[in-house]
Amino acid sequence: MNNRDLNLYSFVLNCGFKEEDIVSIKNDASFRKYYRIKNKNLIVMDAPPEKGESIEQFRTVADIIHTFNLSAPQIISFDTKYGFMLLEDFGQTSFSNILNKDNESELYKKAVEVLIEINRQSKSKEKELSKLKSYSIDFLVNESLLFIDWYLEKRKGEMVSNDQKKEFIQILSDFYNNIKPQSSTLVLRDYHVDNLFYLNNQKSLRRVGLIDFQDAVIGSPLYDLASLLEDVRRPLKSNLKKKLLEFYIKTINTNFQDAEREMKFFSIQRNLKILGIFCRLSIRDKKDSYLKYLPNTVKLIRKNLKDPFFINLVNWLKQFKNHELI
Repeated sequence: MNNRDLNLYSFVLNCGFKEEDIVSIKNDASFRKYYRIKNKNLIVMDAPPEKGESIEQFRTVADIIHTFNLSAPQIISFDTKYGFMLLEDFGQTSFSNILNKDNESELYKKAVEVLIEINRQSKSKEKELSKLKSYSIDFLVNESLLFIDWYLEKRKGEMVSNDQKKEFIQILSDFYNNIKPQSSTLVLRDYHVDNLFYLNNQKSLRRVGLIDFQDAVIGSPLYDLASLLEDVRRPLKSNLKKKLLEFYIKTINTNFQDAEREMKFFSIQRNLKILGIFCRLSIRDKKDSYLKYLPNTVKLIRKNLKDPFFINLVNWLKQFKNHELI
């Protein structure tokens, strides 16, 4: 038994439970691990600080979500030094578990309504949101460089010069500056059906339970919309996607063409990053299960690059042969 396990069992004991009370559950792509407490609606999060995980950030964002009168797990106990947290368990009703053809439209609309509410309330929550980093173009570009480092170079064997990297950065920056996104909204960053739960014991928008938000920032409301509607794990049919986008745009009363283009930009940026992350998980961390999503990721990027607005990125990609993006 290693020191991490000993610290975990000590935390569980201090919370009033025994070692045998915890059961490991499916973990995500991060260094975090999760355990259920048997016969209790409780989860233990194991977030090792030495690997860059932060329960403090989780607590900060959970508090913000609660001030929005939305549902984030209640925090029962925590250990900042070692990175453990005892949380309310939302159970097995994640959207990805319960979605079917009969409820798909309703559940996605409810998820979009939550984003509309976050956008609305963010305008009056400057003090709370000031605790978060800004999702600046520098931040976005640094994420996108994962695409070059892990997809183009390490997976596809391409040689990308420093000048070519600088050109890539400039192209993305020009897109961003032309689009001029809003930058004052709470952005959860992993807003997709695996991280949304349907809570029968709640009312109105609180029926949508939110998890995996510790990396939240301040940025454009269309980023999370792109995460939801352009999700590589569960691609939507184009008619439903258009219907949901139109509902969002009509509700917040903005220009359709501008909003659609901004969402395309964030979808391209996010999915370039995802290509890099999924390849890194395979190459560095020996986690190959995410590679099955690469075809969907490529398909979404290719679709959005058909917009003439993104021609400079298309031309940049033409320098490299070993990819399927154009």
